[in-house]
Amino acid sequence: MRFAASAALLILTTSLVMALTPVQSITPSESAVRGVVTRGGTNEPLTDVQVSLEGAINPETMQNLLRDAASAGITVNPPAGASLSETTQLLISTAASRGLPIQAQGIQNIVTRAVGEQKWPTVMTDRDGSFSFPGVKPGRYTVRAVREGFFGKPVNGSYPPTSWVDVAVGEKETKQAPLSMVPGAIIGGRIYDASGATLSNASVQVYSVAYQTGFALLQPAIAGAAKTTDDQGQFRLFWIPPGNYYLGATPPARSGGPGTAFQPGARTFYPNVTRLNDAIPITIRGGEDLRLDIGIRSAPLFKIAGTVANPIPLAPNPNGDGLLPATVFFHLANRDLETPNDATTANNAGNISLAVSSGPFELSNIAPGSYEVLARVADPSVGTGLGAFSWGRAIVDVDTHDVRDVSIAINPPVTVNGAVRISGVAAMPANLRIPLTPMGGSSRVALYTLVSTRPSPVAADGTFAVTSVPPGRFRIAAVAGLPPDFYIADVLQNATSVFDAGFDVDNHSPNPIEILISNGAGEVDGTVHDANMKPVAGAMVALVPEAKRFENRALFANVTSDSAGHFSFHGVAPGGYRLLAWESTPPNAYQNAGFIQKYDSKAQVVRVGQRAAMHMDLTVIPAIEQR
Repeated sequence: MRFAASAALLILTTSLVMALTPVQSITPSESAVRGVVTRGGTNEPLTDVQVSLEGAINPETMQNLLRDAASAGITVNPPAGASLSETTQLLISTAASRGLPIQAQGIQNIVTRAVGEQKWPTVMTDRDGSFSFPGVKPGRYTVRAVREGFFGKPVNGSYPPTSWVDVAVGEKETKQAPLSMVPGAIIGGRIYDASGATLSNASVQVYSVAYQTGFALLQPAIAGAAKTTDDQGQFRLFWIPPGNYYLGATPPARSGGPGTAFQPGARTFYPNVTRLNDAIPITIRGGEDLRLDIGIRSAPLFKIAGTVANPIPLAPNPNGDGLLPATVFFHLANRDLETPNDATTANNAGNISLAVSSGPFELSNIAPGSYEVLARVADPSVGTGLGAFSWGRAIVDVDTHDVRDVSIAINPPVTVNGAVRISGVAAMPANLRIPLTPMGGSSRVALYTLVSTRPSPVAADGTFAVTSVPPGRFRIAAVAGLPPDFYIADVLQNATSVFDAGFDVDNHSPNPIEILISNGAGEVDGTVHDANMKPVAGAMVALVPEAKRFENRALFANVTSDSAGHFSFHGVAPGGYRLLAWESTPPNAYQNAGFIQKYDSKAQVVRVGQRAAMHMDLTVIPAIEQR
């Protein structure tokens, strides 16, 4: 009887174990996808990971997606049966190779809107980290893993909250799909005030550095991840992906007295410094639990004050009662492009309402530095939409005291005239367009840079006129529509080269610009491989000019290596370059001098001659070396 009971218990236990085991047996006649999810850099299995099997997008949805992408300027032709991930990556790489301004997150938003809430088969990994999808139809799939607090391999320099791999499943084939995920880190600590007492209600945030047309931009690393210290001054920031960060704390807003608005104090970075250049970057490799305290420091902050003059006529009040006041917006852009600028300040430092032709302005809480102060006002003569402004500009150096008596005159935009001269051919190529690219601190201001989106067509005789140009410094960084064999040889003003240095625009049209175009451009191609000589697909490859010409944006180029690790650059102007490849890097980082300097020892030097075809093999810089 005891034996029978034990046997029954064994049968029951075995049945329960079999019922709870997620990995199902697969008959030889079935196709399947199997795999194991491990912790990044180890063989340690990860349990309780949600794994989905994403199949091909249905034809109707694919057409909607391709239509929406084409309206954003990205035209692609995915292979038949392409998975969602493959299509998304194709859109991202195509936009990057064509130099389109839309970034990976914008493309992901297009995909999400077109596809909607698609439901895919989903399982959870077992205690061995294993998962299985039996009975899979032959085709192309994306296997995607998600677990809170874990991240996949880096894409464009950041770690997404999913890990995925694309697989093609054949008839009666069991496809292996191994995945790995890196754990996020935790940063905790206390915030103290100047007297050493713990500080409650202080805002704590981790910041990262992004890159835009050559300059560094300080931004919150994780949207909505700022924390407020508790009554003991403590904070904890959870699930920070691998990368380099700055930790900053801002004291709560305080009133300066009766009738004075509440103002936040100056931000202090770890370890207790107010200048970002003095801060120590925090490197996260995955899984750390760090304790970092910050003592709030008072930084010397100053004011910039003066008068702004606005000659743009005021608009009539639609109610018939006089004229509407003009709103003048101010922007403050640090001229040191190697110092990350705060995006918030650059895009709006304050505003005033101006009912007469001129009036006073004052900008507060300005740290020492050299700035471009830009003022803008709506101007119907420029047009409509985001770029319809006239601008004024002043260079202001803030040192140890307030700066007053600054005069800014808003001037209607001017026209930059010029001509294109082409050697080696009899006729001017059709459909050429000339955009202007802002230089210096003003290139940090989003609305100001819209001038680069208004290229001028080139006439049959080579002349062009770029209209609505605000005051500032500009360069010719591209000639849109050039045939592949052509390149910009030089840019002249008054018979002097301004190709590298750029040229100034004030309240009068500058002397004409002459753009010299030559044919016989060079080519550079090659293969990206890892330390084991295995080809690397999806690497970001950059062609960067030599240091003395680093400010010349026309000489930069980047591409993504294909599935065989191959890359190629066409239309390369003769000259000296450095060639680098990264497994993953932030968008536009290759245009930043400080970023490139860190990898000088990894660069391949190449000198491109007229009509030369250069072949170079590159060793990829792993993501782990960028932290």
